[in-house]
Formats: sequence, C-alpha cells, structure tokens
Amino acid sequence: MINFTSKHAIDENVFCGDKSISHRALILAAISNGKCVLRNLSLCKDVLTTANCLRALGAQVEICGTTATVLPITKPNKAVRLNCENSGTTARLLAGLVAGLGVECTFLGDDSLSKRPMDRILQPLTQMGARFEKGEGYLFKNVPSKLHGESFVAQTKSAQVKSGVLLAGLFATGKTSYTEKIATRNHTEILLQRLGADVSCNGSKTTVAKSVVSAFQAEIPNDISSMAFPIALALLDGTSRVFRNVCVNPRRTGFLRVLQNSGANVFLKNQREVFGETVADVCVEKSVLKPLNASETDVCDAIDEIPVLAVLALATKGKHVFCEVGELQHKECNRIEAIIHMANVCGQRAAFDGKNLVVESNGVLSEKPHFSTFCDHRIAMSQAVLAMGACNGGSLDGENWEVSFPQFLQSVGATPQRFGLVGSDVSCSLSPVLMQCLAKNANVCCSYNLAQLPAEVCDKTLAETLQQFDGANVTMPFKTRVAQIFGCSAAVNTVGKNVQPQSTDGYGIVQALNNHGVTWKNAPLWVVGAGGAAESCVAELKKYRCKIQIVNRTQAHADALTQKYRLEKCVQNPVGVLSFVPPCDFEQQLQLPQSVRFVFSATYKQRCALQQKAEERNVTFIGGLEMLYFQGAKSFSLWTRTPIQNDYNGFLQQLASVVCPKNNDKTPKPQ
Repeated sequence: MINFTSKHAIDENVFCGDKSISHRALILAAISNGKCVLRNLSLCKDVLTTANCLRALGAQVEICGTTATVLPITKPNKAVRLNCENSGTTARLLAGLVAGLGVECTFLGDDSLSKRPMDRILQPLTQMGARFEKGEGYLFKNVPSKLHGESFVAQTKSAQVKSGVLLAGLFATGKTSYTEKIATRNHTEILLQRLGADVSCNGSKTTVAKSVVSAFQAEIPNDISSMAFPIALALLDGTSRVFRNVCVNPRRTGFLRVLQNSGANVFLKNQREVFGETVADVCVEKSVLKPLNASETDVCDAIDEIPVLAVLALATKGKHVFCEVGELQHKECNRIEAIIHMANVCGQRAAFDGKNLVVESNGVLSEKPHFSTFCDHRIAMSQAVLAMGACNGGSLDGENWEVSFPQFLQSVGATPQRFGLVGSDVSCSLSPVLMQCLAKNANVCCSYNLAQLPAEVCDKTLAETLQQFDGANVTMPFKTRVAQIFGCSAAVNTVGKNVQPQSTDGYGIVQALNNHGVTWKNAPLWVVGAGGAAESCVAELKKYRCKIQIVNRTQAHADALTQKYRLEKCVQNPVGVLSFVPPCDFEQQLQLPQSVRFVFSATYKQRCALQQKAEERNVTFIGGLEMLYFQGAKSFSLWTRTPIQNDYNGFLQQLASVVCPKNNDKTPKPQ
C-alpha cells in the first residue's frame, strides 16, 4: 500500500535512459565484434533482466552507475536457462537472438509473463526454421536449428515481434523482410543501420540479411514513456517545466501529438540527432485541455502512454476517444479494464467496444480514492499522478515502478515514509488496509509493505529487514526476538528510526475495552495465553491494578509470566476473560465462570469458540479487530508524530470495500 497527498514538487532533472533503446543496445552489444560502452542506460528492472540473460548466454556485462560496458558473446553457453521475470521485451527479443545463435535455451518468467502471448513471436521464428517446445513450468524452450530468411507481413502491432524477427535475420541464410500495416517504434532498425548491419528500410518494409554489427559507444536519451508521468502531472498542476534530452523519435511521440491536438501547450526545443535518434527538450506550459482524441496511429505511437493519457482525460470534462486499443489487453494486466476500474473509482465512466476506448468525465473526481494497480507498473504510476494532481491525494494497493521507471517518485517529487509489517506469515494481514485508512485521514504520504521471513531467519537478517523501514510492526513469531535485539525486557511489536521499541498491543486492548464500556479497571481477570501479545496486555492491565491469572496450555509458560509480573496464581470470579490464543482444542475446552461479564479474543480472521460461548451466555464479546485497529493507530502516531486516531468505524467501512468490492471493480486478468 502507498498513500499519496497532493503535496509534490516535480523534478525536471531526473535522468532515465530510454527503456526500449536500452534493451536493444545491450542485445546488439552482446553480438557485436568488440567492446561496447552504453551511457545513461535505463536501470529499470526489465532492462537489468535483459542484462542478466545476456550474461547467462556468455556476454560480459558490467554496469557502473548508469554506464554499461559489454564484451560480446564469443562462444554461447550451452543448455542455458533465461529468467525473463516480468519482461515481455526480454523474452520476445531474446527468442529471436537465441534462435539465431542456435542455443539450447529454456525461457522462464513470472506468473504475469506466463499469461502473456508468446506465439506471436514463436510462429514467425518457426517459419524461419527455429524449433520451440512448450511444457509445464517454463515459457518455451529453443532447440538448436538453422534459420533461413522469410518475408513477413505483421499480424500484430508489436515492435517486440518485429525486433525479434530482425535479430534472428542477422543469423539466417538469405534475406528476411518484415512489413507493417501500421508502423511501430523503430529503434532496432535505427541501431542496425547505425552499426553497419546489412539492413534496408523502404517505407513500411524492413529487410535484413546475415551480418555482423560493429562495436559502438552510445549515449542513450531519456525515455519519453517515463517522462510522460511528470509531464502529465505538470499539466494537471498548471505549471511550466522543461524536460531535457528526451527521445522524440516520431514513432514514440503519439503522446505529445494527442496532447497538442487537445490544446496542451507542449512543444520541443533544441531538437537534434544523437546516434540516429531524434532528441529534444520537451517544454510544458500552463494549458487548458479539450477532449482527447487518439487515432489508431496515435495509439500505436503512444501504446505505453495510454493509461496516463486516460488520467488526463478523467481530469478533463468531455468525451475522450482512444481508437484501436486492443493491444492494451496483452500487457502486464488488461490495461483497458484497469482504466475502466480507475474511471469507476473516480466516479466517472469508461467503456470499451472491442476496438475503441471511450472515457467520459465531468471533470469532478472523487477525493482521495483507493486504486488497485493490478501489479502493473504503468497503471500504478498513472494512478499516482491522478491522485496527486487531480484527487487531492489517494492510495494504491501496491507499488512496482522499478519495473520501468525506478526514479518515478523522484520525478514527481513524492517522498513517502516507508513503513511495513515483519512476520513469518503476513500474506493475509489486514494491516495494509488499516494503514491506508490512517494515512488518508492524517494526510501522510507513506508506503506500507509486507516483509515475510522464515521463522528460523537469523537475527542479523531480521534486524536488517527492520532497518529498511522508517517504522515497522512486528508480528509472530518475532516479537520476543526483536525485544532481545533491542535489549527490551518485554515483547516488541513497534520499532522505528525515531521510536523507542515497544508494544502497542496493551494500548490496543485498553482502547477496545473502553470502546465497549465494560468494567475492567481494578477488576479480577483471566488472561488466556502466554505469548507476546498476552504479555503486553498483562503489562498494560497491571497499570490499572487488575488482578490477573494466566491460563495457558503449558503451565510452565503461565508460571513464568506469573512470576515475572507478580500475578495472582488463582483469581476467583473473574469479570472478564481475555484470550490471545488462536482457535484450538484448548480454547474450545475452556469454560467461562458464571461471574464473567465480557470476553475478548484477539482472533479476528475466523469465529472462535469463546465467541459462541459468550453469545450463548449473553455477555459482551469484543473481537480482535478492534485491538488491531487501536494498536495500529498508536504505532502510526508514533512513526508520524500525528495524533492517535479514533476512527474504527471508518476502518470497518474501508475493510468492507476491500473484502466486498463492487462488481464493476473486478480485477483485470493479464491476457
């Protein structure tokens, strides 16, 4: 989870090498005839994935800062496994490369990439003589074979497919030609021409023959697809900005054309050519936008920027049309459905008729909305821009801009504090929803992430994980170990850079009890359990002179806690029972004394036996969700130095919207 406020300061001087050019330059350097140096390389996760795959194939790739030095493959490694992770560009371009190299190679990918279409590149390569196998647990496997040139007419608007075919053509006998109906980005062709390959471009047709590319040095321009986000935010802010050294290849400037045709005061200065690519400074001045309309060619030349153009459409009154956007269904997620979700959350409307996307907006957006990013980096960055620039803030369910633009937060001037939860089983935690609610109410820019560690992790790794956060919650089984690391005498669930390590569990239980108006101060009580949360509860209740008996399955643990806090060994007629054990046989067998007037159970993910017994006896039952809220509110207050919030009902409403989302907010599935 990450929460944004409307406060930000756009940084015009962020350097972000063009992602598409970086992929291609690395690959061509790896098959060149000598040492290559690439400056201003994109350091995004996808490009680093390509670098790792080239290393696996036998290239030497050293990256220092943003400069990559590449020594080419002299003899390809055998039986290679290439983990393409989330990068479709890596998989499709390297499919052409390894087919040409004749390397036995297994391509792997994450769950998202595994759902994306690969036949679009495997079919033309197979037509050239390549052999591929498919099976469980991998994307595809290349079987060594010899390639021959073929002529292709593009079946899909994909520069990745075109580039994969052209790379294979460098190794094939005869000539390979590729003709497009709608031109896609041409960075591969430009590089091939620049590096002396036997390649010709005649209108929409590119032809390549077997050849070797020369060693080279190149300065990679900044990425227009990344710069699109601060440009869009500047337009929403109504501020003037200049973004320098940006690649404005005509096949990449559909974003700028759509803006200019919609009245945006966006123009180019200092236009020049760098290593075959057109580079310029992009100037943005205060503008009043009209409805956005993107033709099929515009969409093809702005395919990665359609989500952020949709953001500007939502913030601009009118009907906006994006033509022939079907390719967006085949990205990291179905981006068309993600845009529709974004519109719905903002109280506006978007619809797709199978070809065109139409966005209709009255220009008045919901304040501080919560978005699902669907694990898509461009959707996440678009939503962040929308939240900061048009919604007075808002939150996202995740962050993964490192896939394409690791400098995103710097570029838009957002500086979130980093909070998180550390435990051995945190995947189903409700804490991110809670922190989203607290951050929204307090207007704090922050992220909250889950760090899951094995129970047997060493203290050094546990401490290093905690240090990655500005503030962290600790859950089972690490509360006692963290206390020992920090030299505390009792279990710890809250740590921070400017916070004394402590447990807020006690505060949480006291507030939950007070919320129900039960009598507990100076009262006889049973505490069930002897773990960290139970101990924190005992330490807090002792301040109010409660008489406490520990009831636990293991008597030795109960005795240890009794001795540590000088508790009663036997408390007669308790008015309350507070349980910190999960549903189990021990809890089911526990009998409630007739004197009990309230029951508390820290369990909140499922119904427990004590709840049923309390209801049968018609005594007050207090669930663990309230304790979770108040202990979290106390932790958040300590980290952010803001007042402790008492908005439990707001948290319940937020939780209900997450557990039972509206039908029109269903998660788009990757295609």
